[in-house]
Amino acid sequence: MNQFPELVAILACFQLIFIGAFFFVHNQGTLARLISLYCFCLCTYTLAGIPYFSNNLLSFFILFRLATLAPFILWVIAFTLFVDNGKVHPGAWLAMVFFELTRGVGIGIFYLNPETINDVSFVVVQIIPQLIMLVFAAHTLYLAYQGYSADLLEQRRRLRLTFILLMGILLVVIVGSDFINLFSRFILEPNQNLIPDVPNYLVSLYILVMTFLFCQRIFKLSEEATSLISTAGSAKDRTTKNSNTQTNVDPALLEKIKQRMEGGKLYARTGLTIANLAESLSIQEYRLRRIINQELKFRNFNQFLNNYRIEDACTRLRETSTPISTIALDIGYASLSVFNKAFKERYRVTPSEFRSSENSTN
Repeated sequence: MNQFPELVAILACFQLIFIGAFFFVHNQGTLARLISLYCFCLCTYTLAGIPYFSNNLLSFFILFRLATLAPFILWVIAFTLFVDNGKVHPGAWLAMVFFELTRGVGIGIFYLNPETINDVSFVVVQIIPQLIMLVFAAHTLYLAYQGYSADLLEQRRRLRLTFILLMGILLVVIVGSDFINLFSRFILEPNQNLIPDVPNYLVSLYILVMTFLFCQRIFKLSEEATSLISTAGSAKDRTTKNSNTQTNVDPALLEKIKQRMEGGKLYARTGLTIANLAESLSIQEYRLRRIINQELKFRNFNQFLNNYRIEDACTRLRETSTPISTIALDIGYASLSVFNKAFKERYRVTPSEFRSSENSTN
């Protein structure tokens, strides 16, 4: 019975290695590589709880440092998978670097010399990094949730729910146990081991169950699911893949969608959802999602709306002197800042710069 936790950790590691190797060998692209790296970091987390490694200061330090990368890699995975045409803010990378540097120094110093703890150093190298990890963990789940209603890829919509459930539990257990470990070891009992055996054992058991279920389904993934992983982050591959899929849509229905959007200017309705559009067209929502994705080549309903809104905005910016804030509200944006962001993503310039450029050309 005493060997059971170690056996669970070893089995979980073997399955993580299998999954990581599968994605590394059989899938191309950034996301597949990130999944492989994430599996490796989870593997180091489970190994760090085995006495053979945890009782050795050097091996424990190396494994635990690699393990703390897991929440950040998972955040990058969520960003790559669920955010279309997104760009990671430099501040996020700086926060990751700050966490790794301060936490590495903190663990090294406090593990060797716990008597050196004082209020200032404890806050800088322990409390702040833990809060950073908590923010990244929460934002990871938010990234999976925020685009659910506007997502036009049915496979990815289902994946969002699974991701929130499975990864949410894992993040709560890992980050939660780390907080418990931080306060119980450094504040209450600073001379004890850094990672409590029970939380690490529970994480290993959960990882074992999760990876076992994943291994059962890994060879049953549909072509759409595997291509989603292979092409995430590559706009060119996305377009190519979508163009190879046809829905045999009635041309009259496509024309009806075009008339409602252009002639009826439905895109100018603030807060318009795909459910509203489906209702106005008298078709099922899932069918409309498929049409917009596979026939019109959009992966996100907001991109579909922005296509019409930005074109209308360009015409108004060229031909009228209407204030930009008024244009933004007239074409359906809830605020000027949202309009400016969408416009700059499309043309790499702000609306005011676009208007100035057009006026100088004319």
